[in-house]
Amino acid sequence: MLNESYQSILQKHFSFSSDIQLSLKDTASINRINKAAFNIRLTNPQKTVELADSALIYAKKLNYFFGIAEANRIKGVGLYYLSDTEKAVKSYVEALKYFKVLNDKKNEARVYNNFGNLYKEINYNKALVYYKKALSIANKLKIDEFTAGIYLNIATILRFQGNYKISLKYLEISKEIFAKTGDTINFITSLQNSGVSYYKLNDFETAKKRLFEAITQAKKHDLYKVIVGSNLALASIYLEQADYFKTEISINEGIKYSRMMGDNTSVNYYLYKAYELEVKRKNYPKALKYLKEVHYHDSLQLSRNLSDNIGKTSSHYLQLQKIQENELTIAKQKFKETQYWWLITLIISIVLLAALIGTVIFYFFQKRKQKKELKIQNTIATLEQKALQAMMNPHFVFNVINTIQYFIGINESKAANQILTGFARLMRKHLEICLKNNITLFEEIQYLNLYLSLEKIRFAEKMSYSINIDDAIDAEEIIIPSLLIQPFIENAMWHGLLPKEDGGWIQINFIRIDNLLSIKILDNGIGISNSSKSKAPSQHTSRGLELIHERVHLLNKINKTSIHITQTQTGEAGTEVIITIPI
Repeated sequence: MLNESYQSILQKHFSFSSDIQLSLKDTASINRINKAAFNIRLTNPQKTVELADSALIYAKKLNYFFGIAEANRIKGVGLYYLSDTEKAVKSYVEALKYFKVLNDKKNEARVYNNFGNLYKEINYNKALVYYKKALSIANKLKIDEFTAGIYLNIATILRFQGNYKISLKYLEISKEIFAKTGDTINFITSLQNSGVSYYKLNDFETAKKRLFEAITQAKKHDLYKVIVGSNLALASIYLEQADYFKTEISINEGIKYSRMMGDNTSVNYYLYKAYELEVKRKNYPKALKYLKEVHYHDSLQLSRNLSDNIGKTSSHYLQLQKIQENELTIAKQKFKETQYWWLITLIISIVLLAALIGTVIFYFFQKRKQKKELKIQNTIATLEQKALQAMMNPHFVFNVINTIQYFIGINESKAANQILTGFARLMRKHLEICLKNNITLFEEIQYLNLYLSLEKIRFAEKMSYSINIDDAIDAEEIIIPSLLIQPFIENAMWHGLLPKEDGGWIQINFIRIDNLLSIKILDNGIGISNSSKSKAPSQHTSRGLELIHERVHLLNKINKTSIHITQTQTGEAGTEVIITIPI
């Protein structure tokens, strides 16, 4: 008997509840269970998996190969929406095996499309390879509705890569086919995606028309994710057009549907958009309120993620390895199917040359194991340096917010606007470069200028700074690790200049010596040795500098480079930091 939790869903797809048990005896009913499972994949993926498991049990009892294959494929889809990549891969591999036995090219293409979806957020190029495999089969079979779905997936990848014009070409093709075949959900998704692409291409009017239509249709079908994404794009367009009233309407509707979905990440995106809106309106107290909310949520998320970031990303990497191993399984199965007689020859060879082959196999697997372990170690090291790179000093953020609050309190709106605008630019630049392993020297200097100009506004005459660049340096061509210099400047500010009553200066010099970039950070503060002596034993040390040294160690290990950092006191006072980077 079926599990009771499935009854309410199955009854929607059978004429009478009593027919459910009777119809399980034939293959048609298995197909109907699979269809019911697939239809609820977007609203209840857990039920999709449970129904597919039931269909799988009955299909195996009847030895119904198509039912077994399709149940595995649909189970994989449900697991994909539940983010269980490893189990999804296993189900897809099983589905592909049975579809190949049946020579069912149409559904073989569907599985390739499913594999593309798995890779979509891991490896864009790999996803495109699978989508194009599926598209090749679909075009030969002339299956319009399936071809359109693959075009939509390819367009999504191209949009992620920034190829908006090519993405639009694929979207228009898919949209026309969805309209012709009556596939409403995918038609609405195409409308939203094309609206976002037109926005990125600065064709605001076409973008608004597409996004409005997507929202209207999505509300009829309860597609909350489409409503949330479309309103966020509309809010950005209205903000650029200075239509603040409509911006606020889009933000409020987006927050409403994000909360209905329980999507806190999207709520945070909308809060930041609300902050940008209030800055444009010059409503600084309200802007500050939204900025505090955004920073509060970001800080909570950061504190949750940092402790287990390495574990999760390493697990993610191992899942990717599992996908690759299963691809090898698929290749082996294909080999067995197409070259069976070679297997017989191989067995005879193994019998005759067992000792020699055993030695070779042992050597091969030992080497492979060592290579795989080294690759995993290097990947984990890379992920560690990304996690270290993602941190931002919360003391600096809260001090700036307090300074803004001070200026607002004394009705210094011009100063408040200046520091609020500067801080917004600094945060945006920080978020932009912290996602990259390496950036140009030009970008790093931009970031340092934003940071130092903000500190200059805060401390006025108590500090001065200068940035000097050697004429032999092409700042846009030289690539360096991101966020490497700022912690040393921050350290010079807080532990060197500020303890002095009359403040001081910071000088940053960029010099090229052959194939080395030398970065000298000089200050006339109290000196690094004096600063260390003046600290109480329990006083907190700079975590930022510790992270930099950890990052440099990892970068030297991964890239086999030789980045050097030295810190010395220049006399009775003052500090010199020298960073040398191979270029």
